[in-house]
Amino acid sequence: MENLFRFLKRYYHVFLFLFLEGISIYFITLNESKQSSSIVSIANNISGTFYNISENISSYFYLKSKNEALIKENIALRKQLETSFVKVTNNVHEENDTIYKQRFSFIDAKVISKTVNKRNNFFMLDKGSLSGVETDMGVISPEGVVGVVVKTTQNFSLVMSVLHQDSKLNVRNIRTKTTGTLIWNGNSYAVGQVIDMPSSIPIKKGDTVVTSGFSRDFPEGIMIGTVKDYTKESGTGFYKVNVQFSADYNKLEFVYIIKNFFKIEQDELLSNIQNQQEKK
Repeated sequence: MENLFRFLKRYYHVFLFLFLEGISIYFITLNESKQSSSIVSIANNISGTFYNISENISSYFYLKSKNEALIKENIALRKQLETSFVKVTNNVHEENDTIYKQRFSFIDAKVISKTVNKRNNFFMLDKGSLSGVETDMGVISPEGVVGVVVKTTQNFSLVMSVLHQDSKLNVRNIRTKTTGTLIWNGNSYAVGQVIDMPSSIPIKKGDTVVTSGFSRDFPEGIMIGTVKDYTKESGTGFYKVNVQFSADYNKLEFVYIIKNFFKIEQDELLSNIQNQQEKK
């Protein structure tokens, strides 16, 4: 109590000033409508600014959870894409059959380390075998193709990036329907090269390049990039095309790992064909 009196005695002039100031404002707002509206306007501006700052701070702290929610939503939407299903028809037994069977499913993951400036580049993800990740699974980002899983542990996986000398992916020009093979020459991480694309059909700068669907690791129509420039390779009948990647691999943060439910069946079929060819 003694400390309280000492405090009030020391700062009584401040409290007196605030008291008198409050009375003055009260009488001004009571008698002068114009001044009253000005004071109210100032008060509203101050409170509005305060709430705006408060909302921005709250949004920042909730940003991570919002991003995670969006990732889950994107996975759900990707699972509903037509390219994630195959159409099954059976003219004899239709009673227990569905028209569409899901071919692809997606596992969300976060990039925890990466390289982009080496000749052979890799990404490490925070999901492994415990999450259902296996080798040879394709990996994409919301912006485009990333690479293929080459090694897994229980909790992590290693992805061979498209920025790798051994990376080869079958792609298609949306406008011309022609296909080729995407490789990387080891130069800019923003540009890839498409080879084996026939020069008999003219292409244009800006043409969109996507996955062809021929690969067992990627659905059809996943974005690769756009044609930056191209040349005709003399004596070959093919273009050499530079493609500006749609994904910025240096800023890559969240990805989707693709599970192909029919991969084992497809691998067995190809294996049987190869065995038959070897016997001949």
